[in-house]
Amino acid sequence: MLVRMALLRPSELARIWELHPKTVYLWIREGKLPAIKTPGAQYRVRTDDARAYCEKNGLPMPRAIASPAGSVAVLGKPSASQRALVKACKARGTAVVTWPNALEGLLAIASDAPDVVAIDAECTQVKLTDAIRALRKTARTTGVPIVVYDAAPRGGTTALTKLGASSIVARGKTDDAVKAVVDLLDDNEMR
Repeated sequence: MLVRMALLRPSELARIWELHPKTVYLWIREGKLPAIKTPGAQYRVRTDDARAYCEKNGLPMPRAIASPAGSVAVLGKPSASQRALVKACKARGTAVVTWPNALEGLLAIASDAPDVVAIDAECTQVKLTDAIRALRKTARTTGVPIVVYDAAPRGGTTALTKLGASSIVARGKTDDAVKAVVDLLDDNEMR
């Protein structure tokens, strides 16, 4: 597996921290924020250095810095599949948030989109098709991959794929659900 260190541009940090870019460049030049210089004489800040600076100075911790291995939101009631997903994601350093109430989860995802959404096909608070439609219509979640797990084998899986589900995993195929989520996280890291 390819391990890469994420580097952030000072302008990205300024946008995240809601500061003027000159302020971030000033911190770098004064040595307050460690940075490296590229061969093209551009500054880049390591995620570890940005994380430490956030913690030391009380700045907002962006998701990309807090969990460089990505993030997953899991919607649905606790189950063996959900526990396996959470365990596998945490083992690879991925941030995981579970929402037993799908409606609350959808609202949270709309404001802070994860890298992958995993939805239990049996969630009862909202129709699965409506949940996928809502995620595809929200600007922040339009491109977020969706894995539907514990789906009953039926003809509706084609409809879910047409709506935008990236992967549909049958009931009892916990290992397949974990693999689908991890593969999508790995694809995001390679981009």
